[in-house]
Amino acid sequence: MPDDHADDWCSGGLTDLKLLGPACQFHNRDRYRHPTRYTRRDIGDDRWAFTYRNPYSSRRART
Repeated sequence: MPDDHADDWCSGGLTDLKLLGPACQFHNRDRYRHPTRYTRRDIGDDRWAFTYRNPYSSRRART
């Protein structure tokens, strides 16, 4: 499973171990191509997760 940057690397996000997390290839690329579909949220000290917002539904699903 590839690592994903918490802050998009090509937009200036740092490559810091605290800001890297696992993501499957699909979600890693989808978040890069459609950043507005994902919201980062803190879930603890040095821990974060993304919430996926489906553009075709008002219901939210976690990734």
